[in-house]
Amino acid sequence: MTGQCGESAYLDIEFGYVYGTCRAVMMPVEIGAVVHRPGDDSVRYIGEQFRYDVDVEIWKKVTDQCGKTVGVATTVANMGRGEYGMAYDHSFRVPESEVLAAGETARNAFVDLRLFMESLLSAGDINKVVVFAAHMERKAFRAAEVSLDGCTLVDLQREIRRCFGMKQVLSLDRLARLIDFSVDGSTVASRNFRYPVPPEYRHLLDVHRGMGDAVRTFLLAREYQERLPDLEGRIRALVSACENGG
Repeated sequence: MTGQCGESAYLDIEFGYVYGTCRAVMMPVEIGAVVHRPGDDSVRYIGEQFRYDVDVEIWKKVTDQCGKTVGVATTVANMGRGEYGMAYDHSFRVPESEVLAAGETARNAFVDLRLFMESLLSAGDINKVVVFAAHMERKAFRAAEVSLDGCTLVDLQREIRRCFGMKQVLSLDRLARLIDFSVDGSTVASRNFRYPVPPEYRHLLDVHRGMGDAVRTFLLAREYQERLPDLEGRIRALVSACENGG
């Protein structure tokens, strides 16, 4: 990931299943991007919520200390009304007519995603798009007909696993702890890097938010690119402890 000219965009897209559709209808609900220019080590932030008046299920993985998924926490949100953290009932179902309407809403949200990506990629000299665990992003880009011509799509989670020869991937939650990720008012930081955040994005830096996870991916990539021996030592210590039951 090092030694390339041009800018890199570090992305995270958050998705939701339309509530009551038995996970039949999925849509993007939020995206965050950190664009890094290596020449002067500057960053800019771009984010958007896809606000539609529809209830969506927000699924968040719960991981253990070794970064393994041990469960899922689910809530309901409505971006159009600004409502979050509502209770989830797994038995709730909507009528078939509402499933069809939800599908149309989801298609509109994917159009919004395509327009966001077109604006992002045309606004600078981006030749690399970096995500953490790229499966959902690849599906979303196909659904939204997003073209990444001229850009390399990098899955940082898989790249780290290949680099260190690990059998399993590690979660972003666990890796963020390993690099001492922190948010302190106007800045985000890891062990070796610190960057300012404009006021309009500071309230979006929670984990499992589009901007929050984009920032964590960016700082993890910086540690991976520039402080590899230190990161490798921490990862190998974690893997050893987990294999030994620690």
